[in-house]
Amino acid sequence: MITDFRDFCTWAYVIIDDLYQQVAPFYLSSRPGPAVTSCSDSELITLAIVGECRGWDQETVLLSSWQDYQDLFPVLPERTRFNRRRRNLMPIINLIRQALLAGLDVAADRECAIDSLPVPVMGFHLVPHSHNDWGAYGATYGKVSSKKQTIYGYKLHLLVTLGGLILDFELAGANADDRYVGLEILERHQDLKVLGDKGYVSKPIAAHLQKHAQVELKTLPKRNQEPVSPQARQLHNIFAKLWKRSMGN
Repeated sequence: MITDFRDFCTWAYVIIDDLYQQVAPFYLSSRPGPAVTSCSDSELITLAIVGECRGWDQETVLLSSWQDYQDLFPVLPERTRFNRRRRNLMPIINLIRQALLAGLDVAADRECAIDSLPVPVMGFHLVPHSHNDWGAYGATYGKVSSKKQTIYGYKLHLLVTLGGLILDFELAGANADDRYVGLEILERHQDLKVLGDKGYVSKPIAAHLQKHAQVELKTLPKRNQEPVSPQARQLHNIFAKLWKRSMGN
């Protein structure tokens, strides 16, 4: 029975440690640097994920807030080391986050929305001098139709329940086709009703998701496609309002 925050931390750590031990043999074989002697990987992942649940978005705030719970985690890494280890563990953290979500009632909502938002990394006047640094990490030029602009950077694609819980995400280059990024995300899930904007329109992809994942992807057609009925447009407007509310707009 979870009655308070400390109980939740203990529950989360037990689950996270069990999951981590299953993937650790594959991860540790290629791990750079010396072995960890304090603040185990399972503890660090728990600090990160539980901190997200509490809304401790900045690492300085997160580590400062955990100072009040040193009876649970007596050894806290300093911020730069925490950041480096967290980035190295990110693939595992994402896998564990998905597994934890699957066991929570709050993630049981089958009605979702998928959308993307631009993540520019620098202004155009700086790109000719510095773009190779970001290009090595997948940053590209891309158009943002909704804002009628071109950016250099990424698009963050989010799959969010209508209650506001992020089920999945993917950071792609700004020129990545929304349809195929959406396919990659939605193929990882089952039995969903998903609302997407015009960037995700694709009859073959929608048919594939329906057949193989029982994911029903609904989108408004583009201007050169057949018009939708007033009832369908009204339904889209309702979902759009819920989507904006879930994103905090």
